Amino acid sequence: MAHPVATDRCLDLGAGAGFLTIALADRAASVHAVDISPEMLTALRANVPSTGAVLTTAVADMARLELPSASFDLIVSSYAMHYLTDADKKKLVGDMHGWLVPGGRVVIADMMVGRKLDRYHRGVLREKAAAMLRQGLPGWWRLAKNVARIGTGTGRLRPCPPEWWIAALDGAGFSEVHYEHIHSEAGAVAARA
Repeated sequence: MAHPVATDRCLDLGAGAGFLTIALADRAASVHAVDISPEMLTALRANVPSTGAVLTTAVADMARLELPSASFDLIVSSYAMHYLTDADKKKLVGDMHGWLVPGGRVVIADMMVGRKLDRYHRGVLREKAAAMLRQGLPGWWRLAKNVARIGTGTGRLRPCPPEWWIAALDGAGFSEVHYEHIHSEAGAVAARA
């Protein structure tokens, strides 16, 4: 969805050990990887092959990140946003719009479910519950904790449904906003500044 090109200056938010950074390093001019964990960025630097891309890393909370305006062509994030509050996600989406050059792209892949009980959400919940129950007593315990946390909106995981992401990107001034379902609870939104 990102369609990286050799001239792209990229930002990977919540980079972790480098799943996206490593892929972008082979395809882009530069990648700036941001993660809250210094250990993850140490692992990332150890795993990135030598390429022509300039790689920089920063230990930072992406919700409090300050970067220069119009400094990136592409911003990506994979499975990191669900740790942020909705207010922090919305602020970050606005910040991303400012960090991108005109025409720049953003792609966010994450848990994209809500607390609705429509057909889609029931299917995701059934699939996840079955997987946990197959793990025996630890799975039952994990399922009970997750139902309580997601049902009450408490805990570390704060996923938002696709409609929320589309509205947030639209509201921040992005264009060409679209969503693609990946698998189970996983989805991705993409847009252009």
